[in-house]
Amino acid sequence: MPDAVSFARDILPLFTPMDIACMARHGVRLADYQYMSVPANARNVASHLDGTQPPRMPPGAAWPAANISLFQAWMTGGYQP
Repeated sequence: MPDAVSFARDILPLFTPMDIACMARHGVRLADYQYMSVPANARNVASHLDGTQPPRMPPGAAWPAANISLFQAWMTGGYQP
């Protein structure tokens, strides 16, 4: 059985330092587990990652579908640290 998706091991490394700094200026703390594990905050980030809510994040190249699926699996799996 595979390990549950972990914020520290699987999700945080998907964000670049530039992503983290840019979003921090908008009050979105991508590197902060306590912030990201709040379902409303994670859903908001997910909606920008998958493009359902503009602007798409990160700027420039969109995340690959595999990264978006991993992020969604993290949410579905209970926001594991």
